[in-house]
Amino acid sequence: MKKLGLFLLAGALTLGLAACGGSNEVAKTSDGSEETTAQATSGSDLEEFTITATNWEFASDKELTIKKGAKVKLKLVNEEGMHTIGNDDLGIELKADAPAEFTAETTGEYDLICSTVCGATDDHEAMKISLKIID
Repeated sequence: MKKLGLFLLAGALTLGLAACGGSNEVAKTSDGSEETTAQATSGSDLEEFTITATNWEFASDKELTIKKGAKVKLKLVNEEGMHTIGNDDLGIELKADAPAEFTAETTGEYDLICSTVCGATDDHEAMKISLKIID
């Protein structure tokens, strides 16, 4: 009976840590610089950005700049853990299986933050990306 309890406890801990726990490593390129994984793709009039999330940080650009009036598509890739990105002002709730599309209508600077609570809020300091909408 004790073995079953320990097995269940180990399984619960593994699932609990899968959301955000783990290392704080940043992907490095061969020259030692940080790898940028937020990729912008320009279609006809659609700007696409792919944001990569790892445990405790977004392993991507920390700032995205978009021109006012642009149509934007954000995609989220969870390399480690389960993350979502949200911003109430822009009406964004981005999940890995559901890209978010919007038109950048109001200039300003907005924070895109991890909206999945999986640890202390201090642990999410690196899980923020600045989105600037410019004229």
